[in-house]
Amino acid sequence: MRDLLVLWQHPHTRELVPIGRFTYDGHTYSFAYTRAAEGVADLRPLPGLNDLRVRYVSERIPPVFAQRVMQADRPDFAEYVDTLGLDRARATPWEQIVQSGGIRAGDTLQFMQVPLVENGRARARFLVNGVSHMCEGERRFSGRTMAVTPEQHESALQRLAVGDSVLVEAEDDNPKDPSATLVTSEGIPIGWVPRAMSPAVRELMQHVSVRPTVARIGPPGTSPHLRLVLDLDVPAPADFAFDRDGRWIPLSSQ
Repeated sequence: MRDLLVLWQHPHTRELVPIGRFTYDGHTYSFAYTRAAEGVADLRPLPGLNDLRVRYVSERIPPVFAQRVMQADRPDFAEYVDTLGLDRARATPWEQIVQSGGIRAGDTLQFMQVPLVENGRARARFLVNGVSHMCEGERRFSGRTMAVTPEQHESALQRLAVGDSVLVEAEDDNPKDPSATLVTSEGIPIGWVPRAMSPAVRELMQHVSVRPTVARIGPPGTSPHLRLVLDLDVPAPADFAFDRDGRWIPLSSQ
């Protein structure tokens, strides 16, 4: 079974809240709201998924999520699925959402593969966030301050290849996320670890050097949110959990 976190951007705080779990077992889709969703006072349930305490199960993808899938008869379909690292045979609705993060322009939802602790290792695959915003202002990290130019940023991205290692470093004084973690390559910040993961990644950094590897890197012109995909696979300390506060737990399982 594949499992995704459904992240909703709060309209006022801009925080990405993990409001749901979306799964697919090859035959059946399932969606359930999380404990985090219950804690958002002004959350409006997603269209067609109105009850926070019901697990919705169907052989068809929920319409609110199907809107994030490109149809095969679109003239740009082949180019799009190639950007996702898929071929036509594998570009199912589920795989499109998994690989793209389900992001649409001006939308408040995105999806992230649920990170896991398996056999003593912390593992995750994630889209690097904020690629298009990295050159907006100064970044303070690892005892230094840097204002990244667009030329530096693009050059750092273009030098990356599948299998290369990058470094995760703590960002200082980020007003939006006190646990913000930058992804850097050769000392140049290129994006952020998703905020839903950043507290856990900070915890990992206290025990090991966190160096994800490049799973996919798009050429110049790729949509910024699809530009870079990383794989994290590091030893997990005893009792480590990505969701230590239980915010990702489905309400319907309580």
